[in-house]
Amino acid sequence: MAESKRVYFFTVCLMVVLCPFLINAAELPTYQKYEGPLKPGVIITKENWDKYLPELQKLFTQSQFKLYSMGVMKGLVTIPIVKTTYNPLPKGLLEATRKHVGTARVGTDNQLHGWVAGIPFPEPKNALELAWNCYPELPSSRAHDDDTFYSWFGLFDGVKFEKHFTWDIFKRKYRGRTDIPPLGDMPDFIERGVNSKEAIIIHEPNEVKGFIQLRTRFWDINKADEMYAYIPAIRRVRRLTGNDLTDPLLGSDCVPDDFEVWRQKMTPRMKIRALEHRDFLVGRTYVGLENKPAYDYKKNGPCPQVEWEIRPLWVLEIMINDPDYLYSKRIVYADGVPLDQGGTYLIYYGEQYDQKGRLWKAGNYVAQAANEKGFQNINYFAYMNVQTNHYTILDAVDGYVKNFDKAYPLKEEVFTIKNLLKKAR
Repeated sequence: MAESKRVYFFTVCLMVVLCPFLINAAELPTYQKYEGPLKPGVIITKENWDKYLPELQKLFTQSQFKLYSMGVMKGLVTIPIVKTTYNPLPKGLLEATRKHVGTARVGTDNQLHGWVAGIPFPEPKNALELAWNCYPELPSSRAHDDDTFYSWFGLFDGVKFEKHFTWDIFKRKYRGRTDIPPLGDMPDFIERGVNSKEAIIIHEPNEVKGFIQLRTRFWDINKADEMYAYIPAIRRVRRLTGNDLTDPLLGSDCVPDDFEVWRQKMTPRMKIRALEHRDFLVGRTYVGLENKPAYDYKKNGPCPQVEWEIRPLWVLEIMINDPDYLYSKRIVYADGVPLDQGGTYLIYYGEQYDQKGRLWKAGNYVAQAANEKGFQNINYFAYMNVQTNHYTILDAVDGYVKNFDKAYPLKEEVFTIKNLLKKAR
């Protein structure tokens, strides 16, 4: 009897220790293919909306359905469905993935270990591996070695236009670079553990012109980011705290931790599950600047007119487990096409829930931009406050698509306050 009690006690203790790991390591759900009436060639309009309503509710996320149902029913846009396309990943990224397959693993603290470059888990076995595959802080098909693009942000109350602002953004990765020289790990990572740097300069309107934000991110998930801002109104540089990363930018619905859908740093507290693997409607990828669909905010409101394709996505639930953070959880929707069949692990949609468990914010790609080398990034993006029906639409011209050879590599001085002040003035 005593021996049985000891065995039972040991088993219970072992389950308590391993439980968080086992939750994250649960088997991935089976892919569910859509077999309904929505197919390439169908165009959804105000007139046939009711006919296709049940299918749209299946294939759109809650937030994207809310936005585009408003757009279609008010006659601002239609939803044309086209054949699904598969844009290749950059050559260097694919080669690094093949070369380093099997070297990466995720610890019980959620930290990625052994990763060198490329997609860490070409054939993911659990939700944590999936999450690291699509985590924007790794060089990937969207979060490349270097990045620069100009964006226009339009703010809308429902379909009513309020105001706009514009920015330039610059980002550099310092670890695991695969396509833009210098390749590999840069000195800032080797010496200080810096994983990336990002700089933002606001150009208009005049009341916020010259606002600068500089963010340094460290590879260690236990080390907080460094963040500074230059505020023109007081002509001072201020160091920002972690809470500032969840403040709306310049009165918009755009939150820095929601850049690229999920820019919040991975933490040991997070628990991640794969909820589904099924088909959704996503905006197509437009290759080449000349193919970028025109957007007229006066005509289209907060709904850019784009084409849509049916594509499998992984649905990941990220429980943040931090009562002091803005959100209680995130639901992210990442490309679910296998890597060897043209998959990318791009995150298309993200929905954020408040601390009471209510859907609150969302950040959704409306369409992608790409070049012939496989580099992808923002074309149109929608930030939204689902509870207030307020939207911020990003219209971007990405450096990967325009003047690629002239834009890269970035100069290191871009990531200094001194140089940013010169550009801002």
